[in-house]
Amino acid sequence: MKVVIVGAGIVGFNLAQELSQEGHDIAIIDQDKKKIKLISEKLDALAIHGNACLPSVLVEARIKQADMVIGVTEKDEVNLMVCFLGHKFKVPQRLARLRQMEFTNKNQIFTPEELYVNHAINPGEIIIDTITKIIKTPGANNVADFGNGEILLRGFDVPENAPLAGKSLEELTAVAEFNCFQVVALVQNGELILPGPKDIINVGDKVFILVDKELLPLVLPMLNRKVDEIQKVVIFGANRLAVQLAEVLEKFIPDISLIEPNLEIAKTAADRLSKSVVLHGSGTDPDLLNDINIQEADLFLSLTNDDEANILAALLAKRHGARRNVVITQDPDYLPILDSIGMDVTINPRLITVSALLKHLRRGQVASVYKLIEGEAEVIEIIPTEDSSVLGKKIRKLKLPDHAKLGAILRDGEMVVPNGDTILEQGDTVIVITLPDCIEKIEKIFGKRTFFS
Repeated sequence: MKVVIVGAGIVGFNLAQELSQEGHDIAIIDQDKKKIKLISEKLDALAIHGNACLPSVLVEARIKQADMVIGVTEKDEVNLMVCFLGHKFKVPQRLARLRQMEFTNKNQIFTPEELYVNHAINPGEIIIDTITKIIKTPGANNVADFGNGEILLRGFDVPENAPLAGKSLEELTAVAEFNCFQVVALVQNGELILPGPKDIINVGDKVFILVDKELLPLVLPMLNRKVDEIQKVVIFGANRLAVQLAEVLEKFIPDISLIEPNLEIAKTAADRLSKSVVLHGSGTDPDLLNDINIQEADLFLSLTNDDEANILAALLAKRHGARRNVVITQDPDYLPILDSIGMDVTINPRLITVSALLKHLRRGQVASVYKLIEGEAEVIEIIPTEDSSVLGKKIRKLKLPDHAKLGAILRDGEMVVPNGDTILEQGDTVIVITLPDCIEKIEKIFGKRTFFS
């Protein structure tokens, strides 16, 4: 596939890196010479310095031969203009990252299609949805949905009182009532593994499970004997994202407070929110945290645009008694260390955007993609076509690579925990967990049937 990416920031770089490694023909455009120089040195991609809103620059990037153009600059207007020009150049697929909710929410005046965008990715909407699901799943720190929400992926830290701590996967599956979920990945001592039957779940591990949505309430007590529902939330920051999140949370959380250092932004947020309390001050002020009874907070969310302030505020809130914290960090380089210093949940908007875009870039019937642990593994939702070579075969005959695992099947609206004798049928939705080195092999396995299949 020939892809033109506009924007060589963290999102553009990650996309270009991933796609070039998979053998796609990539061109990337940016007005920052340093970013273009880095792309030229690090990646197998055509790097163009210039303004992508100029047709001549797009022509230099071989837009006329492109199968897809992706606008991921910091400006919505540029990304929209790139898609418009892509339409004029007859590029079949046009994707854009759009930050303004006006372009993507239910109150939109123009649909993305009317703006010549085939697929619009709004990181803010994804973050709000992610945080809402985390709040509604006590104890979870990673969430994703598959099969139109019928199969849930949830990640948890394993506490000392967890009933499944010290047990192997073989022991869990031997008990009939435990066959309602599947452990698909473990993080042990900082290393992600796709576990086998003999692997043991230890206290302190991070465990990822796939579970039928109807059975999640039954599974939660196995992961933690006692997890209280969230009643009090404190948010550091009253920017657009924080206010939109607070509006959603007001529907089911009784006690919400926002802390905002900028007085004018605080006033604007207070005028907009009906139930939340908005305070002017710093999230790193111990006196202010005491005034709002931070020790009673079930969740502290750091949502400002300042990574360092977010981390410091979350650590301080935890020290003063907040039960759990969620931190947004724009820089993915922070992610590997945040877990070790006490961050319960970390969210990186740029990597979320990459995950959302990847589902439109994978070959075959890929419905969605979710990246685990800073990109070390992917959970891929695949809907095999009627000519797929996997249909009618037992899973043991598929010859899945060692670094890939078939985690669940959605069949007739119900989740099936597969084993080696499970036969894939037309209409199944298949959830596969794979490390990066096996993605191309998975695509081939689920590809079209050949004469020799």
